[in-house]
Amino acid sequence: MSPPGRATLPTPSGVALLIACVLPVLWFGTVRPALTEARWPWPGHPAPFTLTSYLPGDCPFYRATIVSLLEDRDLDLRNNVDWAVLSPDTQVAIAQTGAWVPKHPLGMSLAALPFYALLGDAGLLGFNLLQLLALDCLLLLAARQVASETVAFGVALLFALGTLLRPVALNFSPDVFSTLLVMGGALALLSSRPALGGALLGAAVGAKWTNLSFVPLGLALCWASLGRRASLRFLVAAAPFLLALGLLNAHLFGSPFVTPYDRVGVHLLYAPAVEASHRSRFTVPFWSGLATQLLDPEQGLLRTAPPLLLTLAGIPLLVRRFRREALLVVSFSLAQLATFASYVDWRASSIGHRFLMTVVALGVIPAALLCERAFRGSTDHGGEHA
Repeated sequence: MSPPGRATLPTPSGVALLIACVLPVLWFGTVRPALTEARWPWPGHPAPFTLTSYLPGDCPFYRATIVSLLEDRDLDLRNNVDWAVLSPDTQVAIAQTGAWVPKHPLGMSLAALPFYALLGDAGLLGFNLLQLLALDCLLLLAARQVASETVAFGVALLFALGTLLRPVALNFSPDVFSTLLVMGGALALLSSRPALGGALLGAAVGAKWTNLSFVPLGLALCWASLGRRASLRFLVAAAPFLLALGLLNAHLFGSPFVTPYDRVGVHLLYAPAVEASHRSRFTVPFWSGLATQLLDPEQGLLRTAPPLLLTLAGIPLLVRRFRREALLVVSFSLAQLATFASYVDWRASSIGHRFLMTVVALGVIPAALLCERAFRGSTDHGGEHA
């Protein structure tokens, strides 16, 4: 078997087969058995306030942003959530006008708005499944860069169903949305498409503020592998998203460098105040924090994404065989690990270490190369004895 070519696309039948294998497992194994809905009377509103099982944690506040944009044409969430059911404390930011505005990034809410407008809460579940399937297809595309069709399919399926990407099907996940954009931007750079890579990585900052580190990394990789003109195209494509975020911050909080996480409200129902910036929550000693986040027996990254053991074993081989891919995978992964190693609230998840989902997605590349080498070795060995 000859080594696979670079930037090889999966076949349409391979993509269709992956979706056909993954979707029934996600629906019948994860989503459908856990579908529930709770309702509360909501004074002053014609319909009750509802919470479905796929809107845990922060998800209702992403929905509130969509509702506010659709019904009120603004970002003031004060009348879009039943605050008798959900406390606003630590869940909204305080604008300079005093309005309760979204703490969470707007990217996913904007992307999912048409789905909610058409189907309500069911549209949010549909959006989540579609974005998760899209990410799974990117796993196949990423694996195909370094492995044959058969091996790439097997490794993509392993990561799709054998990591935290499976339980996140019952969710309205900003982490999937963020990872989808980052993964798309990374693959665009590997395919020598700097403008697309810049646009996707710029948009990724609007999905999660901590994705900002990927923009200079992407620019550096673009400069090193594609040259100065390509780097300029990357910057021009990323700039509108960064500018829009800066202008929104300036409008809401008075400065382009003040984010909603710097203006989170507490005691809002009786003595409104702004708590300390969330930047102050990165206080855990770096090395001990990193070790805990990787090895914790309940929510550690290796516990919730065990196929990453293949990734670790495959990185040296990737460095030797595919230098550009190795540089991207290692630099992006280390950036995300370094960002969250000292984060106090990393356990705030029901599915595992969701803040490191990009590390999981990128890990498919060295894992696929390792499995490709093992597969080719076994078939070559079998040929010697034929």
